Amino acid sequence: MKKILNIILLVLITNLAYAQTKMVRGVVADDKGTTLIATTVTEQENPKNIVITNTSGAFSIKVGANSTKLIISSVGYITKVVTITSQPLNIVLKEDNSNLNEVVVVGFTPQKKITNAGATSTVSGKELRQSPAASFQNALAGRLPGLFQQQTSGQPGADAANIYIRGVSTYTGASNRPLVIVDDVEYPYEQLSQLNSNEIETVSILKDASSTAIYGIKGANGVIAITTRRGTNSAPKITFRSDFGLQTPTIRRKPLDSYNALLLLKEQEVNEGRDPNLTYPGLVTEEALNHFKLGDDPYRYPSVKWYDEVMRKNALQQSNNIDIIGGTQNLKYFVALGNVNQNGILKEIEKDENFNSNYYLKRYNIRSNVDLNVTKTLTLKLDLSARFNEINQPNLPDVLAGGAVSIWRRLSSGLLNPWNYPVKNEDGSYGGRKSATLNPVGILQYAGYNRNYSNNLNLNLKANQNLDFLTKGLAARVILAYTNNVEFNRSLTRGRFPTYAYLPGSDVLDPVFPELSRLEPLTATTTFDANTSSYPLRKINVQGILDYNRQFGNHNLYGLIVYNQLADISGANIPANFRGYSARVGYNYKSRYIFELNGAYNGTDRFKASKRNGLFPAVSAGWNISEEPFFKKALPFINYMKLRGSLGTVGSDDFPNTYRYIYEEIYNAPATAANSYWFGDNNSLQYGITPGALANEDVRWEQERKLDIGTDIKLLNSKLGITFDYFNHKRYDILTVRETVPNFSGITLPPVNLGIVNNKGFELDLSYQNKLSENLSYFVKGNISIYKNKIIYRDEPYNQGNPLLMRTGRPIGQIYGYTSIGFYNDAADIANSPTSVGRAVKPGDLKYADINNDGKIDQGDIGPIGNPNIPQINYGFSLGTSYKGFDVSVLFQGAAKGSLSASTMFQIGNVNGTPAEIHLKRWTPETKETAELPRLGGANFDQSTFWLRPTDYIRLKNVELGYNFSTKLISKIGLSNARIYANAANLITWFNLKIYDVDPESINSTGTVEAYSSYPQQKIVNLGLQVTF
Repeated sequence: MKKILNIILLVLITNLAYAQTKMVRGVVADDKGTTLIATTVTEQENPKNIVITNTSGAFSIKVGANSTKLIISSVGYITKVVTITSQPLNIVLKEDNSNLNEVVVVGFTPQKKITNAGATSTVSGKELRQSPAASFQNALAGRLPGLFQQQTSGQPGADAANIYIRGVSTYTGASNRPLVIVDDVEYPYEQLSQLNSNEIETVSILKDASSTAIYGIKGANGVIAITTRRGTNSAPKITFRSDFGLQTPTIRRKPLDSYNALLLLKEQEVNEGRDPNLTYPGLVTEEALNHFKLGDDPYRYPSVKWYDEVMRKNALQQSNNIDIIGGTQNLKYFVALGNVNQNGILKEIEKDENFNSNYYLKRYNIRSNVDLNVTKTLTLKLDLSARFNEINQPNLPDVLAGGAVSIWRRLSSGLLNPWNYPVKNEDGSYGGRKSATLNPVGILQYAGYNRNYSNNLNLNLKANQNLDFLTKGLAARVILAYTNNVEFNRSLTRGRFPTYAYLPGSDVLDPVFPELSRLEPLTATTTFDANTSSYPLRKINVQGILDYNRQFGNHNLYGLIVYNQLADISGANIPANFRGYSARVGYNYKSRYIFELNGAYNGTDRFKASKRNGLFPAVSAGWNISEEPFFKKALPFINYMKLRGSLGTVGSDDFPNTYRYIYEEIYNAPATAANSYWFGDNNSLQYGITPGALANEDVRWEQERKLDIGTDIKLLNSKLGITFDYFNHKRYDILTVRETVPNFSGITLPPVNLGIVNNKGFELDLSYQNKLSENLSYFVKGNISIYKNKIIYRDEPYNQGNPLLMRTGRPIGQIYGYTSIGFYNDAADIANSPTSVGRAVKPGDLKYADINNDGKIDQGDIGPIGNPNIPQINYGFSLGTSYKGFDVSVLFQGAAKGSLSASTMFQIGNVNGTPAEIHLKRWTPETKETAELPRLGGANFDQSTFWLRPTDYIRLKNVELGYNFSTKLISKIGLSNARIYANAANLITWFNLKIYDVDPESINSTGTVEAYSSYPQQKIVNLGLQVTF
């Protein structure tokens, strides 16, 4: 009886448990009807209850009796929440085009990011169009991990930035510039800034060997791969966009007025034991200083604010773009027209003659991309783009300064001071002085202009033939590309004009140029010299590509073979030829296990025929570990995780500072005194051929071994994305002129392949995006890149006197100098300190540390100081939100661990500079306890830690506020989209160089400042309108 009761009780419990659960079945497919395997199905009410679809896309899951929802997620698709019903579920997932199905161009073929094991980063053209910058390059800043740019000038048409991918790996200067590819065709790096962002679909940077090895001898510095917009199978849409902005310098220098500046110069002369009345005659007497102080005679004792006289507060810029996109099943098109008018920051001076002496840029862009399905298996693409540039700048003669001098250099140097002369004399004539530079206001009125015209045409014809009739997945492509550049200059100039100066103690105006009785006529010139063009005038590229991509069940096999031939023809020069083969073979299983081989065998005619070609292999592997069933169950909150790595070798033949054929001996033939000798009884000058440089028949390209290990992660329902990369690059065979071989012959030694540099670091990219409701969403993004390079070898002689001066073992761009330990406060301090060799120190001078402890301060105490001149850290972070029709986004960009030497900014005098506010902080006997700078004068301007300044900065690079009008409202007037917006670039910068009136990016290759001699960078505030019909 007891056994019977137990059996009845067990049955009741079993039935009760069964009644508390239910079985749900279904099938998951994509929107094309293909079933999706290994898709995760999760019970929403019990996240630990997870099953995976089988090879037919089917699943069955036992859920709680009260459960109502299932969460369906698969890599590369938008996660979907479905309601449980009593019937089998047919679930359709849509591709997540904004995430893992994002297409990355990785050399001749696009790949989905989910199956790409390389290190790449991509930004959309839509994001770039949020920047009002006229230069396409400057819109990239802060948006891509691994990409750093440094803009040293804001001049219209000449504001291109220096771009580095993963820092620098070679010490040969411009050889660090990356390769630029636009729609599979090589594009001149020098013209990158002139692209129109309205034409851009995506910009990808390729950073590791697996992504760049296919470019072989051109891939060592990374690749910027750009795709332009193309047509769609839709009704034609016409979009018009117009922008109107104001430019303002990010920094405006503030020199002192004449009175305070002359007081400081007088103090400097007294400090140096010189008579200031001899150095500055008639300017520093008590009477003269009193006039300068009172400002009672502005003609004889002027105090001119030259920056205000020459520069206006802001300048206009305007751009307009119109594009048409659309097509049918067989014909798709994208056509765009655009123009940019960017005015200069100089004042418009009224003049009788009809010419513009301001800086300006006028640019017109045209693009037409057409896709035509000729047959079911043959597709043609015809791309045409053209650009017309007109860049103007003032003619800058200076017979007094010995040649043309930048107008910015005039304003900042001792060549032009506020007391030199008035803008105009009392009679209306232009002021001048024989010992000073030409009057800059007069230059703008009379000196004329120099104008550059450059016209660019690109024609690309691409044919793609499907070869499925031979074997499924096979296709052949042919690309024919032609580029033509025409460049010439027109000038309307005069070298001088009448200026007058008051004779000392007199009301008489004396002509600065006595022989110049009237205004000389303007001289018109036109020059067209193809040989001096900064980039090839013609480029012809032929590519033949065989593609293969086929799915065998769960196995995907793909590959390509490329033949690539390129000829650069610059004027009448011999064409520069490139030729080679590239290949890729890849395999993935269920998009889970990824393996890929890439490589190239190519070369250029820069090298001897027998040493012209090289092999550049790379291997990469990836594991989408999140697709493993054990991972899905163990870590269900991680939606996607890929582990990847690559290793390979790439090359670089970009040696801009060397002659073209290094394997040939160079002889100098021009009939100049430098290439001649004295010979014969009468000791006459003989012209002829003289030896120039020796040949190196063994020269070849630089090589770089690239190692990359990374991971891509998405979690929290793919809202949070994380990408991390560690890289280690070894550049070797760097072209170097031997320093251990004495150059006793007087002949230039050839460069040889012997330098070695190691460059390593990591990159982190974070993003979070969330949709709180149908109307409200937001995003936060951030990236940081850290690089550290070191010269391993460069063939320099051992410096026995001071091994600290060795460049080997140091970073590229390392700054060397003394270590400052304060000021000498008095004579006793000087007497009790190490002796300064070759430097007569006085109280107020800088005191340096005796590094080698030999009791004296000399060259033996110089060593590495600070950080390199190129920042070792760069970063960017952005955030934004949208609510109904409104949206706002903000982008910050910055850099750290870089240094500059500011010593030249403190020098003042006749040829050094005009005193500014920073000089008021100098050392004097009265301020020695609070002084921030050394005394005026003295030998205080050697490189030292005192003058070293960090170039760390954070810049509000871009901000945009926009409103999209309701479709229901604007459809009544025939519009499908309408948007108004305000945006700004370089709006605010936080940095510690403001006291020097310097923009933190204005640093040249030596670690000193270019800001005082180059066009200032600009902040831009812009209003825009975009409408679509």
